[in-house]
Amino acid sequence: MKPVLNFYLSAGKRAKVATAGGILTRVVQAAEAAGWQVILRDESDPVGGDGYHLVYNRAVTAPRTLVLRRCYFDPFWRIEATNDRWDWEVTGKSFPDTASQDAEGFRRRWQAKLFAGQDVSRQGHIFMPLQGKLLAHRHFQAASPIGMIHNTRAADPSRKIFATLHPRETYSVAELDALRGIEGFELTDRPSMELLAGCDYVVTENSAMALTGFFAEKPAVLFARIDFHHIAASVPRDGMAAFDPQPKPPFAAYLKWFFRRNAITSWADDAVDRIRVRFRNHGWPM
Repeated sequence: MKPVLNFYLSAGKRAKVATAGGILTRVVQAAEAAGWQVILRDESDPVGGDGYHLVYNRAVTAPRTLVLRRCYFDPFWRIEATNDRWDWEVTGKSFPDTASQDAEGFRRRWQAKLFAGQDVSRQGHIFMPLQGKLLAHRHFQAASPIGMIHNTRAADPSRKIFATLHPRETYSVAELDALRGIEGFELTDRPSMELLAGCDYVVTENSAMALTGFFAEKPAVLFARIDFHHIAASVPRDGMAAFDPQPKPPFAAYLKWFFRRNAITSWADDAVDRIRVRFRNHGWPM
């Protein structure tokens, strides 16, 4: 009897499996080439029971279940045992910091794509992309977002902080009140990419804007755990010494390692093989 992969997707994504040729198609190809049966299930179906289960960008709640999630930018993807990025496998790896062929070309190409039309420069400010739950100190954070603001002002009082709110978050009156009246701190609706392009460095809990900034060689100070911590200054790892002067991080080598060595590139010739390797690494008999 063939092993069964139950693949949970929305109706729109199920339609793409046969036509789009992207990561969803590659997953099906990988399983079928290994002799598995693939059953496309609706994302609302209960996860569990016989066979193996792959969900799309959602919590893993059942045995023999993995999650497929974009690694920040298409065409890069990861297959993981948890949907929490700070617990992804790459988080615990050591970055080798060795020269990589065409790493600088990779960084420059993505900078041109992500920062098209922006003035990438140092304009003397800190960019702080805020996320959610501004008053809460959660288990993966070194401080609450409000605490992060005050700690940053104490560590670097000479630079102004320009902060943005997350467009998909809802904020309480108490949260918004807590942002008022902080010296050297300004909440702004200026475009995030403009602020990122012009900042000296990024301070955030674990916003993907910090990783985006690596393509423009913007250093980052992180107040929470995340998978791209390796070349960032990290308060969970280093305490407030994270604000001490640091040598320039090896941005290009790191980005090539993070995206091309530790993620699946959906269009690459080795995508199907790498998908099977990921399943096998999680103990699946593929």
